[in-house]
Amino acid sequence: MVSSHFRFQDELMRVPLAGIRAILSRNHLGIVSEGAVYEFMLRWACSQYSNSEERHKILSSRLLPLVPRVLGMNDSILIDHPSGIINFTIKREKCYGLFPLGSMRSPPFHCAGRRFYLTARCMATEQLQIFGLSVNMLEDKGAVRGTVGYKIGVKTRPSLQFVTKHISSTTTDSKQPVGCRVPWSEFIADDSPYFIDDELHLQVHVKITPQPE
Repeated sequence: MVSSHFRFQDELMRVPLAGIRAILSRNHLGIVSEGAVYEFMLRWACSQYSNSEERHKILSSRLLPLVPRVLGMNDSILIDHPSGIINFTIKREKCYGLFPLGSMRSPPFHCAGRRFYLTARCMATEQLQIFGLSVNMLEDKGAVRGTVGYKIGVKTRPSLQFVTKHISSTTTDSKQPVGCRVPWSEFIADDSPYFIDDELHLQVHVKITPQPE
């Protein structure tokens, strides 16, 4: 089982890029935690490439294209800069599986040294069921303190363009999730504008503005 590889991450830190690509290219990784793959990949890249631009290039062009085989929610971008855009794709059948009180979360993504993740869930209010998206900041202390700007977009039909569903800002000290809600019946309807070829396309823009000294 390839899952055993990830039990020995210290040894894997010394494996060259070709070896890491070979591991991620296997059809049956057998990884229990999808997020663990993402975290391992980031840790390996940080140990191999001290230059952030080179590291980002290797991750985005050589490694992340292999990740969708493992990660069911995140389909593209890792960021480790003050601002970045992260794209997610969720299949309709996985969204169906959230009803009535289910949730799923993305692997963590990084911005200016801080870690975030996206949560999709179905929840109940007093009146109706709703579909909710929220961006959460993990409990860690990044080097940059200041304001965090969030924008959540959803690609819709017929324009096939991302429409902003939420925009807000908090401080880097706040751990309060931010996000948006849509009535479940509207979201999951057969003629829902949110699904394109039975996939939900999401876009999260995170920007950290440093606190003035």
